[in-house]
Amino acid sequence: MDCIILAGGFARRLLPLTENTPKPLLPVGGRPILSYLVEKLRRVKGLGKCYLTTNRRFAGHFRDFVSRETAGLEVELFVEDAEHEGQKLGSVGALHCLAGKVRLAGDCLVLGGDNLFDFELADLAACQRKLGASMVALYDVRTKERASLYGVVEMGRDGRIRALLEKPRRPPSTLASTACYLFTGEAMRSLRTYIDEGNHPDAAGHFVAWLCRRLPVHGYVFTGMWFDIGSKESYEEANRLFWERRKGKEGPGKAGPGKPGSRP
Repeated sequence: MDCIILAGGFARRLLPLTENTPKPLLPVGGRPILSYLVEKLRRVKGLGKCYLTTNRRFAGHFRDFVSRETAGLEVELFVEDAEHEGQKLGSVGALHCLAGKVRLAGDCLVLGGDNLFDFELADLAACQRKLGASMVALYDVRTKERASLYGVVEMGRDGRIRALLEKPRRPPSTLASTACYLFTGEAMRSLRTYIDEGNHPDAAGHFVAWLCRRLPVHGYVFTGMWFDIGSKESYEEANRLFWERRKGKEGPGKAGPGKPGSRP
């Protein structure tokens, strides 16, 4: 199983915080956001190579991060030829481009570089190995109003995702798709077909919506804390909570009642 970390965005909604620092490297609780993902990846058994894909503007920042904070992992930086928003490949475009340049052995863990959550990636990987199908990590945001801000899934009793709708006016559930996916080798190979058909190259949710109509995709519902760092408010809330944890009010890695970050 290989891993791809998506960090190619410019996070304009977080300006001026992201003027000179990429969003995944903003400090939360005194550590870069991305360092929490790296910590969880170290505990995934059988993990192969990790590819970190970013834009040309912030390549140096991530190169420094990789050299300092990824000991124990085999990490390769993949740099997109983009220096501003209008040039970026988009999440699915970056996946397709990377998959065409490197040999991916099979199943692939795909993570948004700005994602903060309590559950263990090792548990997701173990569940996927037993199931043998692609999986999407899901978080119950509890209200339809909040769900309308995210990609929301319709899931059957067997756990299989029937549909995924991006920011629907009438959400079919309150289960939000997070930027955490574990795709089978077959699903990764279908990226070429998805792009060749002229489908949306940006949000990975569009690919999942297309994929679940062709191959089995199951939901992995987790509890505890999840922050999708998409606004200054969600960033400030995450920073506050993680500083509290660091001070010992709540041990690192424990599930807590933290509210999800919003992406208005």
